[in-house]
Amino acid sequence: MRRPKKLSPKRTDLENLTEHAYRQLEEMIATLVLAPGTVVSEAALSRQLGIGRTPVREAMQRLARERLLQILPRRGCIVADSRPDEELNVIEARRPIELLVVRTAAIRTNVEERQAFERIADAMVRALANADFNGFARLDAEFNDLCLAACRNPIAASMMALITTLNRRFWFMHHGRTLPAEGVEHHVEIARAIARGDAEAAGRATERLLDYIESWPRRALAPVQFSE
Repeated sequence: MRRPKKLSPKRTDLENLTEHAYRQLEEMIATLVLAPGTVVSEAALSRQLGIGRTPVREAMQRLARERLLQILPRRGCIVADSRPDEELNVIEARRPIELLVVRTAAIRTNVEERQAFERIADAMVRALANADFNGFARLDAEFNDLCLAACRNPIAASMMALITTLNRRFWFMHHGRTLPAEGVEHHVEIARAIARGDAEAAGRATERLLDYIESWPRRALAPVQFSE
């Protein structure tokens, strides 16, 4: 039986830089630092991030596959727009996967992860009290990553990861750089339920969060009512 080939240090470094570039660009797009319609170039982003063009290019290609960037032949890239009907499609796909993730995370999480969920919940409460948008954005990303790790289901995690950034961007597009109490409190409910190993409570809190998120595009698509 052949042993798997070891990655060369050079290749490992490139993959680390690509992941670093992806993480930074994902946050910039999700939190609207790079708003929909913004034209971006590999060269400009490489300079801005202080990372070589090859890992930036690979990160941009990954974001294009995730429908966050639109590649324009010979013209660079543009940050993709978001439409209410697309949001509903994402939420429809997201709901069963996310419910699976949070319920299995509550069942399979270990002691260290339970403590991490409790710490994140406490930090989210502080972020809301202090109107700390950037702090909540980082905690939200950490919470998502921890859910995907704790569920111990790499297939569900990979499927959820494909739409996580779209979800985050929908959130920030609807709320700007503000923190709505209802949305943050739903996140805290989920984190605390997973921390205590309560799969049913985690599922119910997730349903409430998704219903809350789904209400935004539904309102946008509702016909305008004119008073007589």
